Parts: sequence; C-alpha cells; structure tokens
Amino acid sequence: MGSRRLNVVSYLGSQALFKDMSAPELARIAAASSVRRLSRGEEMFHAGQVCEGLYFVIDGMIKLYAKAPSGQEKVIEVIGSGGCVSEALMFSEGAHSVNAGVLMDVQLLVVPKDVLVNEIEHNAGLAMRLLTGLSRRMNGLVKDIEAVTLHSGVKRVVDYLLHSPVVGDVRDAEKDLTVSLPASKGTIASLLSVTPEHFSRILHDLQAQGLIEVERRHIHIRDAHGLAQFS
Repeated sequence: MGSRRLNVVSYLGSQALFKDMSAPELARIAAASSVRRLSRGEEMFHAGQVCEGLYFVIDGMIKLYAKAPSGQEKVIEVIGSGGCVSEALMFSEGAHSVNAGVLMDVQLLVVPKDVLVNEIEHNAGLAMRLLTGLSRRMNGLVKDIEAVTLHSGVKRVVDYLLHSPVVGDVRDAEKDLTVSLPASKGTIASLLSVTPEHFSRILHDLQAQGLIEVERRHIHIRDAHGLAQFS
C-alpha cells in the first residue's frame, strides 16, 4: 500500500459520484473527510454498527460478508480499488446489515454521512448519481440471488471466470487468457455460494477437460469457447 500523501480534493474530483461539483464544494467535503489505513484481517465495521459515512476504497481490497452465530461466513461482495461502500445508508438511519473485513491492506477515504447528506440536500445531481450507483449494485445482487437459486455451481464458477474484465467478450477470444482471482479460493467459493471443496473440484474437472489450467490463484483459460458452453 502506497505511503504517498493523498490529495483528497483531486481524488474526490476524479470520482464519478462527484462529477461536475465545484472546487469549493469538493474542498468542503475534503476538509471533513479522513484517510484511514487498515491491515489485512482487520474489520472496517460490523453488522449492527451505526454507519459513519461513505467509504471509498483507494487501494487494497475488502469483503462484505454475513456471519452466522456458528461462525460460518457468507461473502456477499468483494470490493477493490475504486469501489465504495454504504451508499444505501446515506438515505436512512439504519445500521450496517453486514460486516466488512480487509482482505488486502487497504487505504480508505471516509466521507462523513452528515456532510454528504447536507450536500445531497442541495445537489440533485449528486443524489441521482448516488441512486444510480445504488441501483446498479442492487441489480447485481438480484442477479447473484438468481444465480444461486437457478444455476448450478459449475455454471456460477464458469460465469464468474468468463465475466471477469480480463476476459471481455469470449466470442472475440482467440488466444489464451488468464484470470487472477482477487482473493483466496475460499473467499471466492463463498462469494459463489459453493463450498471450498466443491469449488476446487469444479476447477479440477474443468482442467481435466482441457478448458482451463489452474496455477494457484491464476486461472489460465485455454478454451474460452468451450468454457462458454457451460454458461
């Protein structure tokens, strides 16, 4: 994680959420915001905790997850650089419904909720952009629920590999491609709602068919067209 001092005003200005905001507006938000660094294994917040603001992931990686009384975890989302967390709670008084843990040393920019709410009240464009991002995330979660309830574990794994930004459109893939898992296989398995053992077995079977080659966290796609038949 870099140690270079962050120019908060410039960073905010580069985010789509704050598009078209004036320099004084950005400076006002920046003055109230804070940069926070957390190490792998630390917690950002817990379910039931009052939301303090909007979190921007400058670098590093976090996971949003639910935790059962037994200690079992279900990963809901993995968020890396450029992502943000807690948009929905900007419009309510509710507490966090999930936990957030650090997968990779992370640098965060925290914009206090009261500051952001005040800006929203005076900036309809900001409110609409926040709602657009929230809608996009909700649609993604609905698709995740659909995949878990209607699709097999194999299809979920294959869809995850083929929908990686690294792969793009498999119809245009004419050479070997590599997908690097952004987190441990156990974390990705939980994200896809399969057990770690099932996830490993699926990868092994796909490799046995010559469709992929597994090298730790790197999945080399040898036959994108063949793999797409599962999707």
